[in-house]
Amino acid sequence: MPQTKASILLFCGLPGSGKSTLARDVIHTYSKCGGCDRVCINDEPMITQMDKVVMIDYDAIAEKESISDGFDNGSSSQFAPYDLQAWRKSRIKALDVLKNTLSAHFSLTNKDDATLLVIMDDNFHLRSMRREVYRACQDFLVTSPDAIISFSIAHLSTPLSVCLERNDLRGGKDHIPSHVITRMNDIIESPDESKPYAFFEKFHVTINNTKHYDSIDRRIFHDIEQCIYESLQSPIQAKKELSAEEIAQNEQERIRQRIETVTCQSQRIDLLLRRLVSAVGRVDKKRSKEANDTRKAILERVRIENSVGNMTDECIVQQFACKMLGVELSDDWQALHTPLTGEIHHSFQEFLSNRDG
Repeated sequence: MPQTKASILLFCGLPGSGKSTLARDVIHTYSKCGGCDRVCINDEPMITQMDKVVMIDYDAIAEKESISDGFDNGSSSQFAPYDLQAWRKSRIKALDVLKNTLSAHFSLTNKDDATLLVIMDDNFHLRSMRREVYRACQDFLVTSPDAIISFSIAHLSTPLSVCLERNDLRGGKDHIPSHVITRMNDIIESPDESKPYAFFEKFHVTINNTKHYDSIDRRIFHDIEQCIYESLQSPIQAKKELSAEEIAQNEQERIRQRIETVTCQSQRIDLLLRRLVSAVGRVDKKRSKEANDTRKAILERVRIENSVGNMTDECIVQQFACKMLGVELSDDWQALHTPLTGEIHHSFQEFLSNRDG
């Protein structure tokens, strides 16, 4: 009996591994062959018809989040603190888009018994990143227990050297700093259902996308298709409660996110201080070294006191300005009518304006 179904396909791999290109090729191939109900692969019948294909592009969402927050790095290829903020917001937004897409597909008004393919396009280099998508599907099933949703992964194991070479051909924010890709390669976790808490990675296919194809290689498409087909035979089950192992994994994830947050805030403090150092240099170049030493001292004090999360922008400016103006930390430095006071105030206001959009 025909049933409405959805299949979630994650593309994971390093930047430059060919994920987005392959994802678009899969969409095109399914669209081109949409009229075919079945084909035969190695004499085995395969369900290949996808009535609708949706791609959720994390990079595109992150770009929108960055702009909506008032930041636009333009064609710069360097990451700024707000890039990480937009990246983290994009992960939450992408899961919301996934849930909304599933809700629309399985709505009461959808009586076409159609099959939906949702392609999630991101690096997904850590298992925890892939798990959060799987859990989002489980959460959806709690309120829609009759829905049939499968989960599979296409892992592009393209060599690091090839990824770096392709990345060098990119410009603007599409170009990722090489050390970021190298670091990602060092910590990437390939799909492996035998690993602890990785049962959800049972259906995955590994693709070495070293060669450049004008169109998708038929063998590669067959492998992906086979993986999707098998996952549909064993759909996701709703999650009722977390196991002790998953609770521990959640705690590890919270710790990791805390470290990322602290790193982001530290970068922000340094960015603010560098602006203030430039303000000093515009008024008196001879004091530029003194200003930079003050920047370093403040950063070191924040690190030692472990107070990054509690340090406001105003507090940072207060410390810097009082030091450079030779007044007590408790004094109102803005009450001093000097060229340096005005320049520090102006630089700080520009920083706040860029932050608040």
